[in-house]
Amino acid sequence: QWLGVLGNHDYGGYKFTNGWDQVIGYTWAGHLEYSQDRWVMPAQYWKNRVWYPDFSVDYYFIDSNVFSAWFPDIFVEDNICSRKYNFVSGSCGPEGPHDLEDCPRWFANLWRDQAKWLEGHLDVSTSDWQVVVTHIPPDAGKEGWKHLAETYGVDLVVSGHRHHQEIWAPDASDNFLAPTAIIVSGGGGGITSTGVPSADGEDDEYGFVDLTFTKASIKVEAISHGGQLRRTVHVPPRPRAATTPGAAGGAAGGPGPF
Repeated sequence: QWLGVLGNHDYGGYKFTNGWDQVIGYTWAGHLEYSQDRWVMPAQYWKNRVWYPDFSVDYYFIDSNVFSAWFPDIFVEDNICSRKYNFVSGSCGPEGPHDLEDCPRWFANLWRDQAKWLEGHLDVSTSDWQVVVTHIPPDAGKEGWKHLAETYGVDLVVSGHRHHQEIWAPDASDNFLAPTAIIVSGGGGGITSTGVPSADGEDDEYGFVDLTFTKASIKVEAISHGGQLRRTVHVPPRPRAATTPGAAGGAAGGPGPF
C-alpha cells in the first residue's frame, strides 16, 4: 500500500481548487474495478498503526499546508491562496475553502483542529514508535514541532516539499528536534529540485529514503536519484517527557503552542 498525505501542489500549488478532494476520494474507490486498492489517503489528517511480530508503529499523517497558504496578495508565486492565480469565483464548495478570502483562514482552522487531534492521539499512544508524516518540513512551525517531539516522544518526522534530500540525525548539532530525527525526502517535484542534479546521481537532489524498523532502532538509508546510497542513520526510541497523561495538550489542554 501507498500511505500518503497532501502537499501544496495537490491543492494546486498557487491555487486551492485543483481537486484535492478527489485525491482523498480515490481511497474510497477500492470496490470499483479500476482501483487496485493500494492508494491510502482517507482524509487530510489520519493515523495508522502497523503491527510487527514484536513491536508496533503509529504513523500520523498531518496536513502542514498552512505554511504555504498566505493572505492572497503576498508570496503570490508560492501561495495556495494567491489572488494572482485563483479565480475570483473559485470555491471548493462545502468542503472548503469557500472562496479566496476564506482560504488562509480555512487552512489555519485545519491546522488548529488537527493539532488538537494529533496531541490527543500521541498522548494515548502505546506503540513502540511514533512517526509523523507531513509535507512541509518542520522548520516551519518550529516551536510547535519542538513541543510535540519533547512532550510525546515523537521518534521521527518525515517530510518533503523541498526536493532536496536531508537527513537530520538524532545527534546532529543543527537538529532543533534532537533526539527526534527529521527526514526531508527529495522525491517528486516533476522537473524541479533545489539545486542542479548531477548526471551520475552523486548528489542529494531528488532522492528517496528506505526505512528499516526493529524494536531497537530505525535505520534510515538515503538513496540518490541515481540509486547510490548517500547516507545511513540509526534512530533510537525517544522517551516522552515525564508528564501525566493529557497534561500537555490533546483533549485536556487543547492545541497548545501548535
